[in-house]
Amino acid sequence: MALLLLSVFFSCGKKTEVVPFTDDADSLVEARRQEVIQLQEENEKLTTELSREDSILARFEASASTQDKTAEATDTLTKLSPQQVDSLVFRLTHHYGPNFNFEVKADSLVLVPREGDLIQDTCVVRSKDLLVVAQVKRIVAADSTQEDTFLIKVAHSQLTMGWVEEKELLRNVVPADPISQLIDFLTGSRAIWMSTLLGFGLLGFFFHKMRKQQTDIVSLSEMDSFYPFLLIILVGCVAMLYASVQNFVPEFWQEFYYHPTMNPLLLPPVMAVLVTLVWLTLIVLVAVVIEVYNNLYSFRGIIYLLEVAGLCMVVYLLISWTTFIYIGYVLLLLLIAALVYLYFKFIRCSLICGQCGRKMKAKGICKHCGALNE
Repeated sequence: MALLLLSVFFSCGKKTEVVPFTDDADSLVEARRQEVIQLQEENEKLTTELSREDSILARFEASASTQDKTAEATDTLTKLSPQQVDSLVFRLTHHYGPNFNFEVKADSLVLVPREGDLIQDTCVVRSKDLLVVAQVKRIVAADSTQEDTFLIKVAHSQLTMGWVEEKELLRNVVPADPISQLIDFLTGSRAIWMSTLLGFGLLGFFFHKMRKQQTDIVSLSEMDSFYPFLLIILVGCVAMLYASVQNFVPEFWQEFYYHPTMNPLLLPPVMAVLVTLVWLTLIVLVAVVIEVYNNLYSFRGIIYLLEVAGLCMVVYLLISWTTFIYIGYVLLLLLIAALVYLYFKFIRCSLICGQCGRKMKAKGICKHCGALNE
């Protein structure tokens, strides 16, 4: 019994040995790690499938919404009468329609009644009278080679209304909008104001020739300012873009004529750029006038502005006419390069007078104050 107790005591007092990992344990850990990786991959696949299903569902809802809107629009069109459909098509193709306002620009315009009208008397409207489009009627041509004609019913008051052919109407009226009226004035009197500005250009050229014998006559080199050159460049850009619109997308210009706005954000991209260029041209024109006022006295300033106006007119006519035959694009690039080169090579002043602070091209007597700068 004593020997048994001693053997138990010594066996409990032995040090415990650490059992190292076996190959079976390593494989178990590796299997657990592979299971975790597989679960993560399955989770990612499930997330991807869910996002794809959400995208498909969103597209389906959008398509359903579009189909609903299309069906609603189709139902609306089917409920319209043939007369209303004709008015809608006329508005899209002719850029005006019922309830559009015109102003008479001719001395008089005759409105003829039709059968079924309450007023059977022929009416006459005078210049500056306002008219509203009441109804549009299409007359189908008997021959397929001829175009259909449109009769427009306009009204000045409850007792003054009648029908007139569309071509006759458009020749004698203008949209009742100041911008449209300005466009119509510039278009209708184009020969007059173009001839006037060309005369200014010849006048400036005449004074430029006289400058060789008399130094008091001004030219573009009289004042160190890039604004006149920038004004000429902007006028060329406006002419190029206007001719391009007339050549490629004339319906954009017609829509702008009947529904004008000077806000570029409300226009198609091409017309937005054109309106932006017009705004920039007006701003630079004001800057040119201010520069002339600050640098030249009255007579010199007037001659300078005449010369700039004439050059702008020449550039406008040259670029706009040649753009229709695609040469204007090249001429505009050459013009911009030539003007920039002339300014920085011959016009730009790099010296300042020590007496008055005005710009000078070279050392010597200042033409502004007469001080000698050496």
